[in-house]
Amino acid sequence: MASGTRRRNLLVALLVLIVSPGNRFAAASPEDHRYNVGDPVPLFANRVGPLRNPSETYEYHDFPFCRPDPLIWKKGSLGEVLNGDRLTNSLYNLKFREVKDGEILCEKKLKISDVARLRNAVNEDFYFQMYYDDLPMWGFIGKVENSSWSPVEKGPRYYLFKHVQFDAFYNGNQIIEINAFSDPNHVVDITDDVEVNVKFTYSAFWSPTAIGFEERMSKYSRAALLPVHRRIHWFSLINSTVILILLMGLLTLIFMRRLRNDLRQYSAGDEEEESGVSRTYVCGELFRPPSHFPLFCAVLGSGMQLLTMVCFLSLLAFLGVLYPYSRGSLCTALVLSYILTSVVGGFTATSIQSQFAETGSGWTIPLTGIVYLGPVLAIGFVLNTISMAYGATAALPVGTIFIITFIFVPITVLLLSFGGVIRCFFRTEVRAPSMIRKSLREIPPLAWYKNLPCQMILGGLLSFSSVVLELYELYSTLWGFKISVLPGTLFVTLVILTIVTAVLSVVLTHIQLSSEDHDWWWRCVFRGGSVAIFMFAYCMYFYARSNMSGFLQLSIFLGYSTLLCYAIFLILGAVGFMASLMFICRNYEAVKSE
Repeated sequence: MASGTRRRNLLVALLVLIVSPGNRFAAASPEDHRYNVGDPVPLFANRVGPLRNPSETYEYHDFPFCRPDPLIWKKGSLGEVLNGDRLTNSLYNLKFREVKDGEILCEKKLKISDVARLRNAVNEDFYFQMYYDDLPMWGFIGKVENSSWSPVEKGPRYYLFKHVQFDAFYNGNQIIEINAFSDPNHVVDITDDVEVNVKFTYSAFWSPTAIGFEERMSKYSRAALLPVHRRIHWFSLINSTVILILLMGLLTLIFMRRLRNDLRQYSAGDEEEESGVSRTYVCGELFRPPSHFPLFCAVLGSGMQLLTMVCFLSLLAFLGVLYPYSRGSLCTALVLSYILTSVVGGFTATSIQSQFAETGSGWTIPLTGIVYLGPVLAIGFVLNTISMAYGATAALPVGTIFIITFIFVPITVLLLSFGGVIRCFFRTEVRAPSMIRKSLREIPPLAWYKNLPCQMILGGLLSFSSVVLELYELYSTLWGFKISVLPGTLFVTLVILTIVTAVLSVVLTHIQLSSEDHDWWWRCVFRGGSVAIFMFAYCMYFYARSNMSGFLQLSIFLGYSTLLCYAIFLILGAVGFMASLMFICRNYEAVKSE
């Protein structure tokens, strides 16, 4: 029994590592955080949920615990709402530096339906979360004991904790730390479907500490980062770096040798000769806009916007403005940074369109806003509907939905249009051929290994191999109570993935053009973004190996994983095209000079 309690406390500590920084920026009730002895400090109840399903959380007072009357909701920030926080008042009366022992919270008669619900929650290792002076704390609501050793009793026994002990620490007139422990010695048996009378109690003990108020949140940071320093993933980074160096060296050697041969053949041959190089670089097909050109420009614009957003968030994390594991503030930062970087999306999409099309299309800017934001809103609507059906806190309130739909979306569209307007003041043009053929040349039959599916597999698999060791740590951080990846490590991994994608895109594009296949535009996007397919497959593997279960958790996992991998597809697709475009422009100049 003691060992089981210790294991539960360790699990609660893991919860602290992940979730506690998520609300470090929440506003406290007393704004100066200073109290006199005996001053009341409100304790807010937040939510409960199963340990193995991080996205399946419910409001605290939806369960048959002691409920205040009236129930007052604490106003939360946008990030807290998106993170599923629902703070309400509670009956706990914890006054500053006032010791309490065995204080009665309430006496409650649990109905048979309440007992069944609590028993199911105990069986699934439900935990509760509360806040006291902006400090988070966790505890389990019950325990399960296996009575198979007893010849009389058969099956496990389920117990509900009815006493919570609060251990608080103070420095002068400020609260520094608080912990909540569910006392395993004060339980009530809820194994059988019978009505139960429960007297809920609590205790509060105060102790002085020398830690200053400005250092009170550093405990969570140190607890979160120490395991990472011991496992800094050097092997993963070295593996990615070695793959990058070998790949770039090998492909550059092969590529330069083939390019020199092509240039030698072109300079030695007749211009009328049907050589692969002359057809590829002189026929005037390279800069012919592809099919569905407005959509193509929108994909590139959205990809560059997401890439700028990732770089912006990484810079904030590096400067210490944004704590990367602060889920509440991270949700807010994601929304605001996506809106602000919409200017980049509009600028890029309009720039590509104006450089390669004789006339512009009015659909480019709207499509740029729809390419990624459309799937986000659609998947978000489906997940919100499922969460509402389950009564989970992941369901957004009507007010938040209104803000996102009728305020953030129009602002995003306006900034996209503003980015297109800015493009009018920059007239940089690529050096395209002097003339584009009026009739489209027919592409000759290609070998099977030069077709798009094979190139997507090759490009995606090589790129995926450079980051696969870090993906497990990333998903463990996102979907488990485990901090395994530092923002610096994650950013370096993304840089390596971007460079590998760019190099592969250039080489595969040259091979394609050497085969007289001039349809390179969309192929660069699909080749560059094909690593997202392997990443999504790894997501499914990670879920199958995890302890997550239930339709709600599966839906949220699939929805968020789809949006993450789709964002990677757009980012790397844009990187692949931009790298190939720069190579073709530079190579065309080399051919013209020959």
